[in-house]
Amino acid sequence: MSKTLKIYLLVFAVLIALMIAIDQSREKPLDWSPTYLLDDKKPLDLYVLNREIDHLINNTVVRYDRNPYEYFQKLDSLERREETYLFINQYFYIDKALGNKLLNAVDRGGTLFIVSDGFTPFLIDTLRAVCEYAPSDNPVGFHSQDDDASASDKLNTLNRSAVKLRFSREVWAGQEYSYSPLFGQYAFVDTDTTTSKALGYMTLPNGAEYINFMEFRFGKGKVILHNQPVVFSNYSLLSDDLLQEYAERTLSYLPDQPVVWFVSSQQHSEGVSKTPLSVIFRYPALRMVWLIFIYGIILFILFTAKRKQRVVPAIKPLKNTTVEFAQTIGNLYFQEGDISDIARKKIIYFLDRVRRTYNIDTQLPEDKLIQRLHLKSGKEKILIEEILALMRKINDQHICGKQELIQLNELMDRFWEGS
Repeated sequence: MSKTLKIYLLVFAVLIALMIAIDQSREKPLDWSPTYLLDDKKPLDLYVLNREIDHLINNTVVRYDRNPYEYFQKLDSLERREETYLFINQYFYIDKALGNKLLNAVDRGGTLFIVSDGFTPFLIDTLRAVCEYAPSDNPVGFHSQDDDASASDKLNTLNRSAVKLRFSREVWAGQEYSYSPLFGQYAFVDTDTTTSKALGYMTLPNGAEYINFMEFRFGKGKVILHNQPVVFSNYSLLSDDLLQEYAERTLSYLPDQPVVWFVSSQQHSEGVSKTPLSVIFRYPALRMVWLIFIYGIILFILFTAKRKQRVVPAIKPLKNTTVEFAQTIGNLYFQEGDISDIARKKIIYFLDRVRRTYNIDTQLPEDKLIQRLHLKSGKEKILIEEILALMRKINDQHICGKQELIQLNELMDRFWEGS
């Protein structure tokens, strides 16, 4: 091993050790991304709910981890049964085919319960409702807080951004539930009151109140929509007993039916291939070390190859000089100005082409040559006679003028035209 390579490896090892030390010493920020994964313990995931939902619902809960379309495709061929179909995610967007299968199951007596900060337009239009973004004068999130602010300032900021939730049921009407900061801001602004009813309301920091919890009758079943998935997150269920109560009371609106919880997009460990690279990229520190290693190897290969690789000379392809040669010969004859020589060569080339094309002996007497050339070429006899006469004249005179050369060229072009 060369001395230079040892130095490179030592510098690389020092960089890795330095990165690990910095990563271990810095404070780990909380990840507030609304992923709503079942097996993650980040604030906006569903680890706690996944462990406790079997105790919160007085019926069986089946977690379906494949595409919902497959479930309803099989359901069409089985005995019809009344079930509750549960979706909890940041956004609920499905295509028309799956939406129709969902609503068909609801129409037969099932219940569709969706908790999401956004609903697919197909579903909202079918239920004849209007769901819009509810503006707030003071939407504050965790990431907008100043790290140097005092604890009291942070508490006041959170209180100003608190969202208040309440149910429309009379026995719970006097109870309000607050959480902060503000997450979901999509609310129901208009519905068909003949087929729907409001189950709950939310009050934004600016004092505006909107419906956030709706029930829609659809055939023999019903569709229940809630726009605050954050109330079922780890953050809500572990931070406040009142929010735990709110989540329990929300789930109490589910009918006494088996629950199918669709979690295909919320599986983390089970849904992702457990390859060595997937484990490395799951943790930021390992990911950084791995990237440094890869980039270091690439740089080492590039610099080593530049030093040791032999330069390959560029071999230029041979040029086609046919056109240049023809131009040179043409310029030579033009500069010399020997018109008679040009005429004699054209006569030679003409007779040679006649011999190769029509297999005629050009040494025949002129009258026989004219007759045979006329029969074999199909050209006019007058044209052939003019060409041969002009050729004879040029050969006899041993001199040719410019006009005679032009005339000879035109006659020959007419003869070979179409050949």
